[in-house]
Amino acid sequence: MLRSVTALFVLLLLGSFFLSLETSAPPPGPIGPYLNGVFPESAPHVGLGWKVEDPMPDVTFQSPVRILPFPGSEDILVLSKMGEVWRVSVEQQTRTMILDIKDRAFKGGEAGTVGMVLHPKFGDPAAPDQQLLFLFYRSKPEPDDWDERGFNRLSKFRWDADQQQFDLASEEILIQHYDRSTWHNGGGMFFGPDGFLYVSLGDEGHGDFRAESTQRLDGGLFSGIIRIDVDNDPTRSHPIRRQPVPNQAAPAGWGETFTQGYSIPNDNPWQDPDGGILEEFYAIGVRSPFGMQYDPLTQKIWLADVGGKQEEVSMVSKGDNLQWPYLEGELPSDDMQRPADFIGREKPPLYVYERGIGSCVIGGNVYHGTLFPELNGKYLLADFVENKVMAITLKGSNEKPTLDILLSLWVQDVVLPDGLGISGIFPMPDGEILITVKGDDLSNTGKIFRLTRQAEVAEPPARLSELGVFSDLQQLTPAPGLIPYRVNAPLWSDRAGKQRWMAVPNDGAFDTDQERILFNRSTEWSFPEGTVFVKHFELPRTTTEGGPSTRLETRFFIIGRGGRGYGLTYRWNDQGTDAFLLGGGTSEDYMVEQEDGASFSQRWDFPSREQCMSCHNANAGFVLGVKTHQLNGTFYYDHLNRSMNQLEYFDQLGLFQNKVGAVQDLPKAFAIDDGTADLQLRVRSYLDANCSFCHRLQGVATTNMDLRLNIPLILQNLINAPTASSFSDPSRNIVEPGSHATSEIWIRDASDDVHRMPPIASNLVDQVYVDALAEWIDQLPEDAGRSNEVLLFPNPSSGWFSLRFSDEWNPPFRIRVFNAAGQILTDDITDSRAAPINLSRQAPGIYFLEVITDGVRHVEKLVVH
Repeated sequence: MLRSVTALFVLLLLGSFFLSLETSAPPPGPIGPYLNGVFPESAPHVGLGWKVEDPMPDVTFQSPVRILPFPGSEDILVLSKMGEVWRVSVEQQTRTMILDIKDRAFKGGEAGTVGMVLHPKFGDPAAPDQQLLFLFYRSKPEPDDWDERGFNRLSKFRWDADQQQFDLASEEILIQHYDRSTWHNGGGMFFGPDGFLYVSLGDEGHGDFRAESTQRLDGGLFSGIIRIDVDNDPTRSHPIRRQPVPNQAAPAGWGETFTQGYSIPNDNPWQDPDGGILEEFYAIGVRSPFGMQYDPLTQKIWLADVGGKQEEVSMVSKGDNLQWPYLEGELPSDDMQRPADFIGREKPPLYVYERGIGSCVIGGNVYHGTLFPELNGKYLLADFVENKVMAITLKGSNEKPTLDILLSLWVQDVVLPDGLGISGIFPMPDGEILITVKGDDLSNTGKIFRLTRQAEVAEPPARLSELGVFSDLQQLTPAPGLIPYRVNAPLWSDRAGKQRWMAVPNDGAFDTDQERILFNRSTEWSFPEGTVFVKHFELPRTTTEGGPSTRLETRFFIIGRGGRGYGLTYRWNDQGTDAFLLGGGTSEDYMVEQEDGASFSQRWDFPSREQCMSCHNANAGFVLGVKTHQLNGTFYYDHLNRSMNQLEYFDQLGLFQNKVGAVQDLPKAFAIDDGTADLQLRVRSYLDANCSFCHRLQGVATTNMDLRLNIPLILQNLINAPTASSFSDPSRNIVEPGSHATSEIWIRDASDDVHRMPPIASNLVDQVYVDALAEWIDQLPEDAGRSNEVLLFPNPSSGWFSLRFSDEWNPPFRIRVFNAAGQILTDDITDSRAAPINLSRQAPGIYFLEVITDGVRHVEKLVVH
């Protein structure tokens, strides 16, 4: 009997041992950081590179947009879009507010205080009447209330030498002009060598207004550059002969449109003694000319005009017609024709760039300093959306100028504002180049950075075969140390098939935190420096499943020094035998055969290194797809000869610093074509995978829409939420329950024009998704997205909270946050029913949220851990 019991015990023990062998995941093998050192610790570049540094680590500004030298000192003036002018000593790292117009300046949307210039005789004791500052800003009777309508205002303020500040009470309004839209305001300003003031003006924003606001001299002051004499010299100028006429009357009690206090230069290009036209215009035909500068050395006016399809840089001369809106860059308008009674001299742009480079040009000026001789004579510019600093080099008269990308802010080793966007680039008299960067909201913290040189970072091997990532390149057999994975809801990649691997640095076992991933149930994971992600793309050459495919590219995303990522692309040759490192983006057309025997051409875009960072941005944690809800699914592991949940597999490897728990209790995404899953969950999974790297807290500046799957639907600001883009119809909602055809998200995602979503990395509409989106929208009840409660998520939080107001309340909403001692930390007013609360820079503890609206006061406790 004892022998039988002993034998049974041995059998059970052996069975347990062999079961353990079967279920335990063997380690993938040792691999060094950066794929055994083949990739550098930071983004590679050949030759002298560029980076930014923070010259004032402890000094911040709310939405800085303009910088001017302050005469008679080494100080600078910094303009905040909120309506503040600061005198700043970079050397002393101090700032002093010398003008505050927040009591009259609107601070929402694209608008704000956007233009600043000093009189050319400022600082000259022999010119006491010219100690003036000119501001271009947006105003309305209740400047803290949201309303797209308002006045564009040009005003001057007088310097108070005793107080060492500009006198707020001295404001003299030169132009007050009613404008129905908060978009496309302009605001570029400078004094020319002629002593006249030049101001760039936008086209009144929305597409429906363009016919009234462009290509005319007898309406309002829109869509052009004006030149005026603020000194009213009667020997050179004459009085104003005609008042501008707004395209619609301002609301009752708001005030009137008028111009006053300046004269019209006698040599402006369009004159009419009978007052039939607005003689202020110097050039016309612009859309959203935020950046305009004068280069005194070459005596040229440079204009950067933000486009809807292409970004334009122009050199402007007197009497030019810059072609908007009948042409945008090199593209003709769909609905606007060249006027039959043409005004001025037609002038195409000097340089145009498309969405592959960026989508919001920010003009700088021509550099003539001595600090960086390699930049001499180049026009410096930036892109607000893509956060690139660039330079245009002029060539011979018959050669097209060239554009060089100097750097991307996304990979800089500095503390960046949340939801950042480059708002200005300023060559200074001492040769330094300063860059203003704002946050995603006007009230958020912004910074001033300084451009500086960076030592060369060597390129990795040029051939994919030289990297050692595949032990068999033709079979794509991964080398030891690489872990295959898949995602539940893949990014739409224009029909391409994909394979994925990751290489987490380890010495054969994941037994230290430097070799492990910091797991998070609902948000981004944190990866060790030197982790490398690999994604391989192949394009099916037929629409029949299982047909032949062409190898396109193998991409790498590397977690570099300080946790900052960068991306590289290797493009396969036509023979499919090897792939080669790309330095920039490119495109190729491939013929695809359909089931009926017909063929079509499909374009494939190979991304530039800068384009990689548009999606793999810092706000999204750099790494996309590798997170809990995407990997909470099974994968067939060849070496195990079976399928296994990926999170459990990683957990068994010891790959996580912290325990995962039961995978059935963790969130899970589903593919859009997975008919076993709920339709709403599939659509939300798709939006998370394809859109949320931009559309999230601190993402797209103009909207509070947050499409991450972990955010409750009611807090996503998606359903019954108004649009917030100049490309969208302001009368539409993002999702209109019961009507996909009038829902902006369906219209943009189903489109194949330049305003489609996503704006890059795709040329084909995902019809399966578009149909599923329409089905989901059409079955939503009318009151979907509405709530009669105040909603706050998550609470506790690491610092970011999503707040949703009750639909029974009427805007505006005043939001204040207090610490436990009763000190006010934030005090904001919004008309949006969804708002982010940022306490990420506050210490852990208890805080209190107060919301006041329409006679209602509501208080919530916030816990920051």
